[in-house]
Amino acid sequence: MCTHIAIPTRDDLKKKLGPQYDIGDYNSAWHAAGYAHPVVPAVASGHRYSVLGYSWGLVPAWVKNTAAAADIANKTLNARGETMWELPSFRDAAPGGRCLIFLNGFFEWRHEGREKQPWFIYTDHTPFAVGGLCSAWVNPDTGEVLHTTSIVTTPANDLMAYIHNEKQRMPLILPEAQWDLWLDAASPAAEVSKLVAPLPDGILKGHRVSKLITSRTQNTNVPEVQHEFRDTLF
Repeated sequence: MCTHIAIPTRDDLKKKLGPQYDIGDYNSAWHAAGYAHPVVPAVASGHRYSVLGYSWGLVPAWVKNTAAAADIANKTLNARGETMWELPSFRDAAPGGRCLIFLNGFFEWRHEGREKQPWFIYTDHTPFAVGGLCSAWVNPDTGEVLHTTSIVTTPANDLMAYIHNEKQRMPLILPEAQWDLWLDAASPAAEVSKLVAPLPDGILKGHRVSKLITSRTQNTNVPEVQHEFRDTLF
């Protein structure tokens, strides 16, 4: 699972994407936890050059009330790319609700005996795109439209198999050459499914970080949460 991420600033995202993109409101973060349902920047199918804010945790259109919406959002932070076409929570979004979610990196834990060591994983310290699914849910009490999303995951590459050694999964990271195919609602499912594969080795980087990320008393949305951790006095 991917439930802890770093969200780029609007300036960094604009620099990455170029002037043709309109960038809406969202909150950047050194560290954002999925169960807090942060608003993440995403480009949705049909809106190729508009970056909008989506609440992390997909709520399908068929959900009937706010209690059910809150419950399912906690269960849909991630969508397995291999099963997104069949599972009820995702199968409506998979054909025409695909999107790109922009991150600066993400955090995973390596199990070392009884200990869990957090790692920060990134590319070249600039924003990158991961495959997502999105949905618009209408609150039946207020009529408010909530735009939500889920990060699609894939089996791990070698680096992520080492870091995320318990579940051996990783976000579906899509190079720019694949963006149009992923976003096009007319793309055949078979062609889209071919994109659901681990990123080749040699692109991602990672390093251990301190356990500040798990603190319940300290602010974890600080630059230090991404700093490399060395367990030595020298």
